[in-house]
Amino acid sequence: MKKVSVIAAAVVGVLASGSAFAGDLQFNGYMRAGIGMNADGGAAASYGNGGSGHAVGRLGDEVDTYAEIGLGKEVYNEGNTAFSIYTRMSYATKEGNVDRQGNSMQRVGDGGPWDSGNTSLREAYAKGDFENYTIWAGKRFYQRKDIHILDFYYLNNSGYGAGVENIDTGIGNFSAAITSSAEDWQGDYSCGLGGVNGNGDCVGDNWKRAYKADFRLAGIEANKDGSIDLGFIYGTTSLTDAQKDSANAGSAGDGDLADNNGMLLTFEHTQGNFFGGFNKFIVQYGTDGLAVGGFDNHAGEGMNAVEGTGYRFIDWGVIEQEKWNMGYSFIYGSKDIDKTTSKTTHLDGKTDFYNAVIRPGYKWNDHLATVLEVGYANERRTSSLMTTDSGEWKDLTKVTLAQEWNAGSNFWARPSIRAYVSHYSGDKVQEDTNGNKAETMVGVQVEAWW
Repeated sequence: MKKVSVIAAAVVGVLASGSAFAGDLQFNGYMRAGIGMNADGGAAASYGNGGSGHAVGRLGDEVDTYAEIGLGKEVYNEGNTAFSIYTRMSYATKEGNVDRQGNSMQRVGDGGPWDSGNTSLREAYAKGDFENYTIWAGKRFYQRKDIHILDFYYLNNSGYGAGVENIDTGIGNFSAAITSSAEDWQGDYSCGLGGVNGNGDCVGDNWKRAYKADFRLAGIEANKDGSIDLGFIYGTTSLTDAQKDSANAGSAGDGDLADNNGMLLTFEHTQGNFFGGFNKFIVQYGTDGLAVGGFDNHAGEGMNAVEGTGYRFIDWGVIEQEKWNMGYSFIYGSKDIDKTTSKTTHLDGKTDFYNAVIRPGYKWNDHLATVLEVGYANERRTSSLMTTDSGEWKDLTKVTLAQEWNAGSNFWARPSIRAYVSHYSGDKVQEDTNGNKAETMVGVQVEAWW
């Protein structure tokens, strides 16, 4: 451990040295953590998380620790050309809907709440900035679009790839990229196609590879203070002959891989100077592996369903006034999946969804605010695979009241230290694993970015 620490310190020292490379070290990041409890006893519970998003709003609905540390540096700058490198590490407690933060040294692994946690290299890429374009290659968060108050990414084609950006077409900036995904997210990554043989050995390769072409045209002038962004993603899987044969044979275990494709279209209109803030209106339509519906987080990332279509409408934004501000979001969408694999039967059938979340806050002064977040979500799934509740609407309502101490009065001012109470009601209210009703939560949380 001491040797690793010495090496790490040396690396950081070299990166920070102005004599080693051109430019300054870029340091940025994000974090959230806090303490919470269920008023009925036991650990705090939530109805969303970083993977699925928060359909009734994230304020007072987060029970995890998550942190990102980003380091970047411009390493070359001559004339009209510059090269930069970027890295980003993250740490997270085990994802879920109950507090598993623990209270001891957060080691890597999955040994329970006292020593579990996950680390990841989220970004590792380089880019070259030339006079009329930028190229990049590696692993990165690629031009993501999200609704902050939901922790919801309605467009997120991130991962490994390469591309070109910032080409001025006269009507907008054009970008093109190729990205990949390798997944078998409901199976065992360590084992093989079809599971194990009689000797308990892994057989074959059960990772489904998909490759996606991503085209964007951003900043198209539409009206006064308004602009349009367009996005088109086309993805297709690339299976080996053995994977195709196993999937066609319908073998048990991990052999159910889909040889499918799909596309995702995104239209986004941004209205600036909107009551001191902005408003965004989005329309999305997806087919087959990239079919998108109501509250499907990280759209564009994976190739899940086999055959089907989906669409959604989103309107969200922020209003900023002298004594108050407000974040808001409205989503309506529908998805109809005709064919799935045995691993994705949860997508089968038709899913309709809508929600509304508002977060108004009153500014007592530049650093103290009282915030109310009210969220409502309603969902209906109709499927022949469901033995109960098929075609029935199920709703959830959340009301959170928070007192915040902020580094500024703007809606986006962070760090924010907040004490909150959240109450849930509706069809989706449930008991936690200990039998406690997950209705009322209280806690204190910090959220920060820099």
